[in-house]
Amino acid sequence: MKLLFVAPVVGTHGEVTTGLGLARLLAPAGITAHFVVDTHNAPQLEAAGVPGALIDASMGVGVRKVVEDVVRAERPDVVVLSDYLSYWLMMHRVYRTDPWFVERLGVPVIPLDLYEWENTDFRIDHFGLDLEVDRRILDMPVQLRPAPWARPDPGHGSRALTYPFMRPLPRPTAEARRTVRSSLGLRDGERLLSLSVSGWQRYAQTVEDPTTRGLAHRVPERVAAVLRRLPPTTRFLVVGPDLDGLEGLPAERTHRVSACPPDRYQELLDASDAVLSLHVPASALVRSVFSDLPAVYIGHSGPPADGPVGPVGPDGPGRPGRPGRPDGLVGPDTLAPYSMWPLRWNSVIRPLLTDNPLSETFRRTELLDAEGTVAALDAVLHDPAERTRLAEGRARYLAALDALPPVPEIFAEAVRRLG
Repeated sequence: MKLLFVAPVVGTHGEVTTGLGLARLLAPAGITAHFVVDTHNAPQLEAAGVPGALIDASMGVGVRKVVEDVVRAERPDVVVLSDYLSYWLMMHRVYRTDPWFVERLGVPVIPLDLYEWENTDFRIDHFGLDLEVDRRILDMPVQLRPAPWARPDPGHGSRALTYPFMRPLPRPTAEARRTVRSSLGLRDGERLLSLSVSGWQRYAQTVEDPTTRGLAHRVPERVAAVLRRLPPTTRFLVVGPDLDGLEGLPAERTHRVSACPPDRYQELLDASDAVLSLHVPASALVRSVFSDLPAVYIGHSGPPADGPVGPVGPDGPGRPGRPGRPDGLVGPDTLAPYSMWPLRWNSVIRPLLTDNPLSETFRRTELLDAEGTVAALDAVLHDPAERTRLAEGRARYLAALDALPPVPEIFAEAVRRLG
């Protein structure tokens, strides 16, 4: 069997990584893969040794011909959208074409669902633009959900099948870990906190929308202020593009890596003592589960940091005398509540984390609770009891994934449901 993964996302690596992960898990069953990705992701395919075709936003509707040509040449048995949201969003907003031409190619389609869409209102923020995601996924015969973030049991009546994103990774040897830490200048007794940022988060600092731009700038400033309060034996590893606001980190204790290949990134993660994330889902948080590392997620559930607000409801806070607006939009003079920094996505992410056993694998803190955030970070770095508690949560979650059928069997069931 041959699969064609279509992952047109621009300027980031997560969705292509998810597709490559599934392809790798299916390879032992003799299933091969071909990819269609943005030129930005060409090095990922090359590093993975997987063939593919390249596209870029300048093609416009011409992207359809590329996909059609690949289907004719490769004759795939199934087209996999990696993932549903990024595929729809890129085709709809960037390539300005009907996303569902892919369903008219004569090849069955399976979407990867990273957000449990059936549990949401399909509303997202796209750099300040309020969008309603196409609900077509609800009519598709099956969806595949990688875990994390998906809960192992999708629930009664769901058309989704959950599979583990990857296998637990072997812990590095003490010598290998010591070598990497020494290369970063760490001394005995020092702790390393890892923070990863992406190009799209850097881009958000330049957009016109004042709410998104405000979040993109001011959250890193607040986070840097909190991190400065950690003990002087704490060092920081920042992986990704330079982000305005993080210059507040103590330079003598901060190691910056603008970009690195996946293997090097994993080495850096393995050398860390804990992971910090400002958004959900994040590949660093996913990898922390499989790498057996404690993690902290900093969110902002409201009320806004500046100015008086009314009661907080399911759609976020509102000013006195008027109801909250969708996704916590409260105006340019406020720090809007967010779950996926800096794009908010509260009505998507909050249901994803509700009663999800994944929540037991990391510590959640509030951006505006500086004292609580400092205490949480200090605990995951230094407190054996807290580190043990989170390790037990990771073990329970991984045990639930281990109870799932082998990934090739899960995929075979998905194909069977296609009819």
